Amino acid sequence: MELLKSGKERWFCKVNAILTYKEWLNDFASAETKALGEKMIAKEIEEIKVQVPHIYPQFSAMFDRIQKGERDLYF
Repeated sequence: MELLKSGKERWFCKVNAILTYKEWLNDFASAETKALGEKMIAKEIEEIKVQVPHIYPQFSAMFDRIQKGERDLYF
């Protein structure tokens, strides 16, 4: 409940959404959709680096694992 009251839950939602979207892009997207999605993900990752740098290393490690084919990773 404290995460909700403080507004911190949005970062968990954001990183989980990025991870899930990356999985979808890898598995189902056309080349054009994947290119557009990758641009959007890059923008969102930059926001995470700036706004919540303390969770970026763990997020980045999970993102790399998804790049290598793992699935269903979440914070």
